[in-house]
Amino acid sequence: MQLIAITGMLHQPKARFTQALVEVLSAETDRLALIDNSDVPMTIDGVTRQRLAGGCVCCSLATALVSLPGRLNADYALLPVSALADPEGLASILDSLRSECVQITTVSLIDTLTLVRSPHLRQKLEIYSDFQFYEPFDFPEIVHAAAGVPA
Repeated sequence: MQLIAITGMLHQPKARFTQALVEVLSAETDRLALIDNSDVPMTIDGVTRQRLAGGCVCCSLATALVSLPGRLNADYALLPVSALADPEGLASILDSLRSECVQITTVSLIDTLTLVRSPHLRQKLEIYSDFQFYEPFDFPEIVHAAAGVPA
């Protein structure tokens, strides 16, 4: 299974990117899962959805996240993460999930406000993600990078 974690501060870009991934990956497989830890619940058709609410997968919900990949019957799992997630803590939890059966890609969507007002957070997002994209977001390019499918 390929787990794609989607981090960043703003909910709307994460939701649009997640939807774009679902549209593209649906052509590859019908075994898609959404592990929803976003700040606002996502409603996306065509995927099995597991909501992890009431905390963040980098700390208070880490145990719930760790147990999920083995129970999902999916080729791809999308994990939009709460804006409260600490990039370093999230990276540690995700590293514990890596195996021959679970490959992980982390994408950071870095908005202009984060870039300007939170240089420390921007730096952590850059260090602890595989791909970083900045506003304005080019979703076909991001989908291509994250999923390895043509843009």
